[in-house]
Amino acid sequence: MLLASTSARRIDILTRSGIAFRAIAPGIDERPPVPLGPLRFVAWAARAKAEAVAAKAAGRVVVAADTEVVLHGRIFGKPEDGAEAAAFLRALSGKTHQVYTGVHVIDGRSGRRARGISRTHVTMRELSAREIDTYVRSGEPQDKAGAYAIQGEGRRLIASIRGPYDNVVGMPMRLLTRLLGECGVPVPATNPDELQQTSHQRPLANRPHR
Repeated sequence: MLLASTSARRIDILTRSGIAFRAIAPGIDERPPVPLGPLRFVAWAARAKAEAVAAKAAGRVVVAADTEVVLHGRIFGKPEDGAEAAAFLRALSGKTHQVYTGVHVIDGRSGRRARGISRTHVTMRELSAREIDTYVRSGEPQDKAGAYAIQGEGRRLIASIRGPYDNVVGMPMRLLTRLLGECGVPVPATNPDELQQTSHQRPLANRPHR
């Protein structure tokens, strides 16, 4: 199986799942040809990544995903710099936002395709200006959708989540397992729930970020 991504987070999740795979950078322009809403965007981006890799690897199973943070219909992508990261965090502070991940599977052997979208509701604590500045200076927000990493120090910014934790990290394994099954691709017996660090309304912030 080929993973159309070099994301360290997605690679880690798939590695722990027991699925054998090789990661390949899709090398695409992730800007859609026309403006898209959040759900259509993650579906488009995941498909574009999968098709880019499938075109270079005929007869292989290709998996791709795209994750975006959304608040009131606005997509908070990867910040361009520290100032934008701080602006993102100020906007998300004290509010509940959604994290959507689009997943697209192409089985190059049979021509089958399967796609889906996973959603998680994430509530961020009220953050002080000092907390935001300290976190931005750590460098962790860079290259992270929404300017935070829930699997890293960013977990201290989060009050609770409702939905799959691994969806927020970037690869919802329950959804991926279902999509692979729809394409007739066997997967290891690992229970996707074993990879979760979440349950309904699980609190994450055990102490303030300093």
